[in-house]
This record gives sequence, C-alpha cells and structure tokens, in this order.
Amino acid sequence: MPESLFDHTLSTCTQALKDGVNLTQSCQMLGNLLQSMGRFEEAIVWHTRALQPQPNLVETYASLGGLHAKQKNWQEAIAAYEQALSLNPGYAEAHRSLASIYAQLGEREIESTYRYQAVALNPRWATPNNQFTLGNSLLEVAKLEEAIDCYQRAIALRPGFFEVHYNLGVVYVQQEQWQPASEAFQQALALNPSHAASYFGLGKVAEAQNQTQGAIAHYRQAVALNPRWVNALYSLAETLAKLRQWQEAAALYRQVVELSPEFSWAHHNLGYTLLKLERWDEAIDSLQRAIELNVDSPWTYSHLGDALFHRQQWQAAAAAFLAAIERQPSLEVAYLRLGEVLRKQVETDFELVLQQYQQAMPLQPEHQVAEFYRLIGRQLLYHQRWDGAILFDRLALALQPNDLEGQRQLQLACSAKQQLEVEIAAYRQQIRQHPDYPWLYAQLGNLMADQGERLEAIALVRQASVLQGWQCATSRNYQFSHDWFTHNIPIWTQYLEPFAHRPHVQALEIGSFEGMSACWLLDHILTHPTAGLACIDRYFQDKFYSNVTQTGASERITQFTGESHNVLADLNSVTYDLIYIDGCHLADFVQRDAELSWRLLKLGGVMIFDDYQWTDPNHPGQDCKLGIDTFLASVANQIEFLHQGYQIMIKRVNLQ
Repeated sequence: MPESLFDHTLSTCTQALKDGVNLTQSCQMLGNLLQSMGRFEEAIVWHTRALQPQPNLVETYASLGGLHAKQKNWQEAIAAYEQALSLNPGYAEAHRSLASIYAQLGEREIESTYRYQAVALNPRWATPNNQFTLGNSLLEVAKLEEAIDCYQRAIALRPGFFEVHYNLGVVYVQQEQWQPASEAFQQALALNPSHAASYFGLGKVAEAQNQTQGAIAHYRQAVALNPRWVNALYSLAETLAKLRQWQEAAALYRQVVELSPEFSWAHHNLGYTLLKLERWDEAIDSLQRAIELNVDSPWTYSHLGDALFHRQQWQAAAAAFLAAIERQPSLEVAYLRLGEVLRKQVETDFELVLQQYQQAMPLQPEHQVAEFYRLIGRQLLYHQRWDGAILFDRLALALQPNDLEGQRQLQLACSAKQQLEVEIAAYRQQIRQHPDYPWLYAQLGNLMADQGERLEAIALVRQASVLQGWQCATSRNYQFSHDWFTHNIPIWTQYLEPFAHRPHVQALEIGSFEGMSACWLLDHILTHPTAGLACIDRYFQDKFYSNVTQTGASERITQFTGESHNVLADLNSVTYDLIYIDGCHLADFVQRDAELSWRLLKLGGVMIFDDYQWTDPNHPGQDCKLGIDTFLASVANQIEFLHQGYQIMIKRVNLQ
C-alpha cells in the first residue's frame, strides 16, 4: 500500500481529533487501513477511538472482535461481538464469528447455539451437509427443537438425504413423539432399504408403544442387516425375554457377550435367562462374571443367590443375598430368599451355624455391626422368616448385649417361631384326624409356602384342590404354592354353571398371582374353544405362565400387564359375562376397580369380589368392605345378590 495513502489517512484522522469533525469515520478508516497492513494492535486503538464519540457502531465492535480473535485474545473478542449483538441481535456475522471462537475454546454447546442462530438468520450460508452437521451438534447437547429445524432445512435442500431422515427420527424418539419418529424412520428406509439403524429405530418406537411383536420384527431386520450390531442383538434379546422366550433370548445374549465381553448387563441378563431355563451352573458363571464387571448391582447378587440356592450351596447363596441387601437394603425379595436359605442352614444345628457366622460373616467390614444385623433381623421378622430373624437378632445382641430394643425384637421372633411350630403341628394333627377336609391342607400349605417350603406347599395345595373336586389339578401338575381360592369352588360351581361350556363366554379377572382361579375357570367354565379369559396384573408371576400352559388353553388368555385402573379404562364396554375382582384390596382402589369394570359387564353377567371381610391393619379406614359397599350402593337398582360371605357375588339385571 502506498505510504502516501497511509500518511494522508493518518493526517485526516489527526485533524479530526483536533477539530472533532468526522472523527468516527476518520478513526474507522485508519483502523481498517492498519488492519489491512497487519498492524492489529494499532488498528484496535483506532477502532476503539472511533467508538468514543459514537458508541453504537455495530460494525466497529465486530471489527474489534475480529482483531482480538486474530490475536487469540478470546475474551476481548467475545466481549466485542456480544456488544455488537446487544446493538443488533440479528447480526448473523457476529453469531457466526462467536461460534468459531467457541469452537476454538472447545465449548461445543455454546458454539452450536451461536452457529444455529447464524444459520437461522442467514440460511444461505449452510449447505445440506452443514445443516446436517449442525443438527447433529445440537442433538448432542440436547437442543432438540433446534436440531429438528436444521434437519428439516437439510431435507428441504436435499429430500433424498436419508441420514437426515434417520436422525430426525432419533430426535422424535427422544421427545417421545412416536408417530413422527416412525414416519421419519420409514422415509429413511424408503430411500435406503438396507439401513439397519432405521429398523432399529422402528423397533424402539414399537417397543415404547407396547407393540412387542412389531418391535421384535424390526429388531430382527436390523440384526439381519448387521449381525454383529450389539445394540440390536441386545434389544432383540430383551424383548424376547419379556415374552419369556428364554431359549432364544439366551442365545442372543451369548452373542452379545462374545462381541462385547465387558458389557456387564449382558452377562447379567444372560445369567437371568439361564436361571429361568434352570441351567444353574451356567447361570452362576454368567452372574459371577457380571459381578466382576459391576460390583454394585443388587439384583445380580440376588439372582446369583437364587441359582446357588437351587444348587443347595447354602453358604454361598446366603452370602449372595447379603451382598444384595448391602447394596439395596430395601430389596424385599433378597430378605425372603435369605430367610429360606437360613432356614435350610439351621435345620440341623442352629448353634453351630450361629458360631460360623460370628467367625466369618459374609458382609463388608463396615456392615459387620449390631445396627446392620438388627436391620436384617427386623426385615426377616417382618417377612415371617423366623429362623433368620432369630439368627441375626442373636448376632446383634452378641455385639450389644444390653440393647433393649434388640432383646424385644428377638423375643418377638422366638414367640412367632414357637407359635408357627404349634400351628403347623396342630394342622398336621387335624389332617390325620380329618384327611378329607380340604381347607386344612390349604391352610397348612400356605404356612409352609410362607416359610419357603415350596415343594410341600405345592403338594398340600394340590390335595386341597382334588378334595374340592378339581381332579385334573394333579394330572396337569399345577404348581400352586398358595391357596386362597379352592374354598370358593363349591360356590363358583353353583352360580357359574349357566356359563359353563358355552360358546363365546368371556371372563375378566383382576389379579392373577399364580393363576389358580384362571386355571380353574379354563378347566371347568371356559371350556369351549371360543370362550376367552382376560387377566390383568401389575406383574405376572413365573408360576402363572407355567400353570396356565398346563391347561392346554393358554392361547385363549389375553394378558394385560399394568395398573388395573389404566387397563380397565381402555377395554370395550359390555364385553364380559364374568368379572372377578381380586386386585388391590384397599377400599378406594377396589371401589375404582368395580366402577371401571361395571361398564364392561353384560346384562345377566356376574361380578365377584374377593376378600370382602379382609382388613389391613397398616391402612386403617381402607377396609375392602367399605369400597365394595360404596359401589354396591351406587348400583343397587341394577343388581341381584347371588352370594354374600368372604366373597360377594352379584348378577347384573339392569343396564341402567
């Protein structure tokens, strides 16, 4: 640049400083000239002077920002650009420059925010690839609406950009917008039919909407296109496990752990499926490997304890359940199973087992204290595992002999155990005297089941069933460990006879447990191939599945897993000939169950309430009877009483 131009500009600026005429323009001109000459420090000085008489010059602040950025004075540059934006928020160039600065600083979230603003103000700056990349950056920092905007602009510029359609689906999944997500994944597949990730996305959408079979079909497509994709294999295995297809689920989990040996939850789930397949040794190996990879999962220890229990490795099983309790002291199933293990251990010599635990307690040192022992004892007492409660109460008192609360707790456990033994002996004596009284077998069976003596409990309940006329309970090898039902068989047989063996009869039960009432209905009432049974439960027990399978009619059962109030609200009106309400027994809950079920019952249909006389001391004022009576009063002109006792049985005689 000719020196005369610089001299002239400097002279003009000097004169402007003296007389104050055209000062801003002169300083800006000199600043720009110095900037073009690479004399950045001097340029900053003159641009700053330009702002003194006129501090609202957006371009000048932007120029200062650029000068500071060239010298890597990031904070000064940021301050200058932000000042420019405070004067003109729509200044796209300042947004873009700030994005570049934050990119240099590694501030991804702030960078993406400014870059999005720049592109939104001036979309011509971004190609389809730019929009796609920016959308991905916004997705990474959970700016979902902005990401959608970028993806949609990319699609507008290039409709055949299948990757954008896929990522758009991913965003909609995160927003739980299932229909738009499905459409986006389907569009991606229309453009690229071999895109495994889009099938995987469709699987996630189907799974979220409880469309289990659809999810499985989509996951299978993803696996077929990419057989070594861990996420697709794992999701397919999880979905199959929900359907209790243990064999295939286990095979898929094996593939996952081979491809990803450090994936602890894959080992955990493999162990769980092997547990369900009763392959105890393999389950133990998988669960132990899962623990090596993740020592903090209480459920892994609990499942390991189950496998060891079946192998009758009592000491190792107890250690596993205790490890589960250490990690989650509220894990009820661990106390139940621990109590069963301890009962087995102390059968032969209680004092010897007590001494062994005192010498080698399988707990972490910080938990080998009286307070923690007392906690375990208290929980075992609550769950009626008397032997275990006594053992841990005595361990606690050995460390704190003068603990009055501990002494009282031990006394309660000892008294309860003594009472149980007397009660069991009395039932055994009565059975010898009255071998044809079914309720004796049922009561003793329930007591033994509560102590973890499942095999004896199952045999006793089966005998009660046979004595009540349910002969095929033996031939079909039902595995009911508890019996709160067979005493109802004579009444049910009498009043449900009009529905027996008829075509198209539909029944609904709320609360299924091990499936005893469901199996009896399928064996004696719902015998016609067109008859059906709907079952609602929050969680279906393993025994439910195995028992209903033994009926040979399990395909005529429809299962609804979830809160009964939610499920009932979605069922079709005037659908069922028989409704059995045996879910939550609290007054408000059973009343709502009845109200929601009433619109489902046909004219002439029968509704049965269980546990009419049941009282929960932990919920005063919520006796089951109160809720049932309130409902019955509301439909008094529509019903006829068939039976009233521990169960209530009514017939609908009016639809209004």
